[in-house]
Amino acid sequence: MSPSPSSPAPSLEIAVTSFSLEEEQILLLTLAESWLSEDEKERAAAFRFAVHRERYIRGRGMMRLLLARRLNRDPAELTFVTGPHGKPYLKDSDLGFNLSHSEDRALFAVGDTPRIGVDIERVDRQVDHAGLARRCFRPSEIEWMESFAPAERPLAFFRIWTAKEARMKVDGQGFSLAPQKIELTFDESRPVGILEPIFPDVRLESIDLPHRAIGCVLAGTPFALSISHLTPSTSQSMA
Repeated sequence: MSPSPSSPAPSLEIAVTSFSLEEEQILLLTLAESWLSEDEKERAAAFRFAVHRERYIRGRGMMRLLLARRLNRDPAELTFVTGPHGKPYLKDSDLGFNLSHSEDRALFAVGDTPRIGVDIERVDRQVDHAGLARRCFRPSEIEWMESFAPAERPLAFFRIWTAKEARMKVDGQGFSLAPQKIELTFDESRPVGILEPIFPDVRLESIDLPHRAIGCVLAGTPFALSISHLTPSTSQSMA
């Protein structure tokens, strides 16, 4: 979402990073696990399948690494507290952040504002688009989705879905803020704003990502995005 010519330039930059949850070259699993708190390790151990456990460990490890690099601290020293809706915040820091994943892909956003929500979805994920839209979307949103050719509707569906999920995560409300309580506004190709709920006032930007994924970033103040995509070659110097 670009500001109009008369709008002031955004004073906030949100750094957004996409990465794989399964590539050892992105972040060694043993290193990521060494940074986790005891609570995080217990949660990891509770996963039934190894693939889900390893995705969780690498996701939390990368979140710690990206936050630590921004704060010039050790990833293992970061302490998290939870807000009233269960959303994690950094102890002794005003940084806002949010992590989302879809199968083997993850998206992390961080910036100097407490209200940040992010979501990522694989566009090729098999879901009942029409059925979910009837249960979760407003009539205006269904009309916008159905304005696309049938082959393009899965992308339109996930543009709406990621925007709603990101809005639900801005304050950590999750599904206590039902998807149908959120109403989006659109341009021809993507969501551009939130009509309801009106509080807190948020801005959004829908983004395209590698590996047939899309994302959406929301924040409670105008922002510009800095987007990076970690690959084995770009992540060699991360840790």
